[in-house]
Amino acid sequence: MATVPRDWIELAIIAFILAGIGLTFWKAGSANPESTGSLGKKVNAMSSKVGTLSLRLGHLESEFAELKAEAATTQDVARIEQLINERINTMRVEIAGHRELAERTNRSVERIERLLIEKGLGR
Repeated sequence: MATVPRDWIELAIIAFILAGIGLTFWKAGSANPESTGSLGKKVNAMSSKVGTLSLRLGHLESEFAELKAEAATTQDVARIEQLINERINTMRVEIAGHRELAERTNRSVERIERLLIEKGLGR
């Protein structure tokens, strides 16, 4: 019979050790933020924010590409400037031609006027 209490004492010590180990694991596990879900919630919230920012960034990138496609390049500006200068030069030539024609017409009218005045006055 002396061995029976010893077996019970050994079993109690083993049970106490196992309970201590179990309690340690349980406490250490609750200190882990993932087991409580707080880390998971934070990661999910951050993931949601990153997703929102990603959508906004994608929208901004598409708007930038649209603006870039619509913007005039320096080559476009130079080409338009050349076309305008050519048109201005053409108009200068046309205006010079009209000025010469107007001067000739004015001289002709003055000659006719003198002729009519001389004939009208009988000179």
